[in-house]
Amino acid sequence: MTHPSERAVILLLCLVAAVRVFIFSAAFPFFSNIDEDLHFDLVTQYSHGQFPRTLEPLKDETLNWIVPYASPEFLFRPEQFPGGKIPEPLWKQIGPEVGEKIAATRAEWSSEINFESSQPPLYYIVASFWWWIGKHIGLVGIRALYWIRFLNVLLVAIVVWLGYLIARTIAPDRTDLRIGVPLLLAFIPQNVFYAMNNDVLSPVCVGVLFLCVLQWLRAETVSVWLGALTGLAIAATYLTKLSNLPMSVAALAVIIATVLERIRRKSRTEFLALAALVLFVAIPIGSWIAWLKFQFGDITGSTAKIAFLDWTRKPFAAWWQHPIFTPRGFWVFWSGLIASFWRGEVSWHNQPLNWQIADRFYAISSLIFLAAAVIALCKQAAGRACYRKGIGIAILIFTTGVAFLGLLSIQFDFGSCVNPSRAHPYFTSGRLLVGALIPFVLLYVYGISFLFRRINAALPLIVLGMIVVFVTASEIAINRVVFASEHNWFHL
Repeated sequence: MTHPSERAVILLLCLVAAVRVFIFSAAFPFFSNIDEDLHFDLVTQYSHGQFPRTLEPLKDETLNWIVPYASPEFLFRPEQFPGGKIPEPLWKQIGPEVGEKIAATRAEWSSEINFESSQPPLYYIVASFWWWIGKHIGLVGIRALYWIRFLNVLLVAIVVWLGYLIARTIAPDRTDLRIGVPLLLAFIPQNVFYAMNNDVLSPVCVGVLFLCVLQWLRAETVSVWLGALTGLAIAATYLTKLSNLPMSVAALAVIIATVLERIRRKSRTEFLALAALVLFVAIPIGSWIAWLKFQFGDITGSTAKIAFLDWTRKPFAAWWQHPIFTPRGFWVFWSGLIASFWRGEVSWHNQPLNWQIADRFYAISSLIFLAAAVIALCKQAAGRACYRKGIGIAILIFTTGVAFLGLLSIQFDFGSCVNPSRAHPYFTSGRLLVGALIPFVLLYVYGISFLFRRINAALPLIVLGMIVVFVTASEIAINRVVFASEHNWFHL
């Protein structure tokens, strides 16, 4: 395939991903069960230049949006309402009784505490600026809300393009990887991209960071500009989501190991690049940590949230009694995490939007193809350093993300919390791992190529195409129910 035609294919995949996210984002009403109301509350605060200082109830301005536009369809079934039917949206109703309904709905939402208030600020700053643009082009009411969601359309297109750049950097001679990685990224059915939340920025930030690390490994001499850009990428990754911390640390460890080896050769440029990196990491992250310590009492801002959710830290000796250390417990953790990592966590009528056959496929195929990627890395010829280092970094980023969620699972007693809980003490929220989306897809496609490329060079893309058809068909079948909602974009 010539380079112009290959770029055209990748741009087409970016467009397909953008259109897919637009359609499903428009199909889901507001506000989804993955804390979309809390994230919107923070967007409204940041839009006024206000940084949250404590865990507080939803602001009055937020309630002014939530009350008329929130749908009960995520958490309630039709039979729970008079006539066995979901009520008509408040913003479509007229008549004297509407005022009473609005007052009752507002009273219900007013007690909601925003326990996400200590989350890092980057997504909310970006989303509030995007919202400002929407307002200035004339969007009002529910259209302005959907405009914030549609930021994800742009972000997913960037993710697909970053996946291509990373695959091309690692394996410039492998069409199966250069096309396969963006192909799977364009169709992966993660419904976190259909809601307003800070997770959606993570794969972009980690993808940029991954690309920067590859440049550190490839370049004979690292420039100060690359050091500054890498520092900003690390800072952006951390300041998007706290769960991205282990991925940032993994990338930084690779860079430091590389730089220390070069500094031994007395490379002044390498030292300056590392100094620039440290500077651009320390200033933004240090400033945010100082703010959290001053306002929330600890450097992560998580103490108040942990107390609110009724979690308590277990003694260190009790960590090792967790069921995750049994074969069955590990499978419960892995299968739940990977299934939600693939398809998301949105519920409909108080039931998860999932299909057990698809969930099993996600868990089993991921285990097989990731294991194949590790085996392929071990068998890779030593001279092909671009493959070994790139795939090795992807493994490191993904496994540190999974290990971090495993660590969170074992160190807390979850008290009266619903998810995780004492009965199900596992952090299996795949959206917390979505920052590792590009490294995961790279490993998944690399594993497919290792298993099938020896049979026929075209077979990996054929197999991947069949997987894409399966996940797309299952996503449509699972989510088709939301298109009928009177609360969504298509029923304006």
